[in-house]
Amino acid sequence: MSQELKELLRSVLQEELKPVHDRLERLEGAVGHIRQDVSQLQQDVSQLQKEVTQLQEGQRTLETTVSQIQKDVAQLQEGQNALQRDVAQLQEGQRTLETTVSQIQKDIIQLQEGQQIVEHEMAGMKQMQERILEELRISKHNQALILNDVTNIRKSVDVTVSHLQRRSDVMFDKLIDHEKEILNLKSKMPN
Repeated sequence: MSQELKELLRSVLQEELKPVHDRLERLEGAVGHIRQDVSQLQQDVSQLQKEVTQLQEGQRTLETTVSQIQKDVAQLQEGQNALQRDVAQLQEGQRTLETTVSQIQKDIIQLQEGQQIVEHEMAGMKQMQERILEELRISKHNQALILNDVTNIRKSVDVTVSHLQRRSDVMFDKLIDHEKEILNLKSKMPN
């Protein structure tokens, strides 16, 4: 082939291939953009994966925190229940204490009334004691007289007893004599 023909063929081929070259350039540009977009997408995906990992870690932390909060809430509820029981016991204790204080106040009033009665009775007993002491003084004074009277009465009783004993002996002797007479008479009587 001749040189001209080659040039012509080359020129025709270039002419014919130019749209293909243009398209290839555009395709290469588009592929370059696509590669950039893919690279950007890969970076975005990598970033998203990191964020998903962080979100998963955050979710696990949040779940742990929620679980701990639930435990804390359960403990708080148990503590609240225990506190309510303690408050109920304290209220019961307070009612018991109020009842006890009221009873003690009543007892104090009764003791005060009793003390007033005792003081009144003590005053009466003191007066009675003074009268008894006065009577004892009088009795002591009269004791010698009474002792003298008792001695005289005793002598009189001794005399009376002695007299009664003699009379009793005489009566007993007479009774024996009468019995003898009755026996005598009975023996003399026919059966």
